[in-house]
This record gives sequence, C-alpha cells and structure tokens, in this order.
Amino acid sequence: MTKTFCALSLPALLAILAISAAGCSTTHQFTSGQSNMCMNVINHGSPEPGAPVIMKMCDPWQNQQWAFSGNGQITGVGGFCLDVQGSAPTVGAKVIYTPCSGSPSQNWTAGNGTITGIGGLCLDIGGGYAEQGAPLVINTCNGSSGQQWVSH
Repeated sequence: MTKTFCALSLPALLAILAISAAGCSTTHQFTSGQSNMCMNVINHGSPEPGAPVIMKMCDPWQNQQWAFSGNGQITGVGGFCLDVQGSAPTVGAKVIYTPCSGSPSQNWTAGNGTITGIGGLCLDIGGGYAEQGAPLVINTCNGSSGQQWVSH
C-alpha cells in the first residue's frame, strides 16, 4: 500500500509509514488541495454509524483527525472507519463513517495526492468544489481538484 501525499516531506512520510507499519496511528487532517476545508465527520465527538463525511472549515477538533491503519482502513474519532454507502463501487456513492468491519469498501490507498477506494474509484468532493457541507463521494479518477488530498 502506498501512503504518499504531495505535501509531505520525505522524513515526514517515512515517519508515517514507520508508525503505520508498527500498528500505531498518528492522526492528520486531510484538506482538498490548497483549500482550508477539511474532511469532517458530522456529529462532533460521537458520530452515529452511517454519518456522512463532508467538507468543513478546518478546526482542531477530533472529528477532523484521521489515521491510516496498517491494513488500509482510514479511522477517526471513536475508531470508526471511512466506508462507502452500499459497500459497492458505485460512482457517486456517498462516503460514510461506520464501525470497522474489514469489508472491501473500507480499504483505501493513498498515492500521488489521491485516495482510492473500492473498485479503484477516487475519494472526491460531491459537486467538485471544496465548500462547507459538500459531501464526499467516490468517483471515477480524473485528476480534478476535488480528488486531490493533502495531509497536515
């Protein structure tokens, strides 16, 4: 599994890979390209299973802190995982937050600034623009700015 982001220096990248390989996780915020909007799970502090993942102005709260586990899962507050609604590689399917089950729809790969999920579809911003409340979806990878992610 490749875990690279265009905004990470080589030493920072190596540190993240070493931590992931050891089974521990360091959390990071993920922004869309050069925006100040972060990947966010709603219901700050105690999200409900199936809660949507959206874009929101970056803040220091735990509902914007994410970690790649050693097995391809992206986890956040409460130890839940990013998942795809319907658990199928359907273009436009919403990204949701659910208890980790190991299903293929909870496996993600990061590389070259993108995050790829089930069926090789990219994590994307619904509507294509990083604006408050925009839902995250999976979509055909096309290199658009809504599919570019930076780890902080």
